[in-house]
Amino acid sequence: SIRGQGSLAYPGLRTQGTLENLGGPNDASRGLTSLADTFEHVIEELLDEQQQVIQPSKENKDADLYSSRVMLSSQVPLEPPLLFLLEEYKNYLDAANMSMRVRRHSDPARRGELSVCDSTSEWVTAAEKKTAVDMSGATVTVLEKVPVPKGQLKQYFYETKCNSKGYTKEGCRGIDKRYWNSQCRTTQSYVRALTMDNKKRVGWRFIRIDTSCVCTLT
Repeated sequence: SIRGQGSLAYPGLRTQGTLENLGGPNDASRGLTSLADTFEHVIEELLDEQQQVIQPSKENKDADLYSSRVMLSSQVPLEPPLLFLLEEYKNYLDAANMSMRVRRHSDPARRGELSVCDSTSEWVTAAEKKTAVDMSGATVTVLEKVPVPKGQLKQYFYETKCNSKGYTKEGCRGIDKRYWNSQCRTTQSYVRALTMDNKKRVGWRFIRIDTSCVCTLT
């Protein structure tokens, strides 16, 4: 069974609203809601811990920091990063909760959810990125391999960008073209990676990578 703080699989995980609370068939809807709340609570805790992990410490500035979109591996990852999936699932829960609140007032023909902008996500190697911009605005070289005690691992970045072949390449979905000019635009966030600056100094720096596709109006 999963215990509270100290669980090897999920440190700091605290369970609540377990299956015993469902109370039988008559309480099915209440139980499912409680279970969904539990999942959302667990996801929020994991994401909070992720934010704590990536905070630099004064005692160990060069320690390896983890990001939900960066992975060190000997081979190409086969699936999206776990914390990225958790973030996506939490966003889904938030959207689902809002949909439940407004569904009774909505037109049945308009129900359903579509993204305003179409995007694609994939793992990218440092060899494909080659360079990136760090937090100071300088262009640095992204190193392909990271030395570890038993050899070397490659750096992989999970990037999300606008889909140039999607249905929203000529404007955002759902925007009235009679009144607005819209465009789907790729935005970036910072992740930590092993890089080398123009003075050949190697170190862990925060660099910008593509992480989302948003709608802009003009």
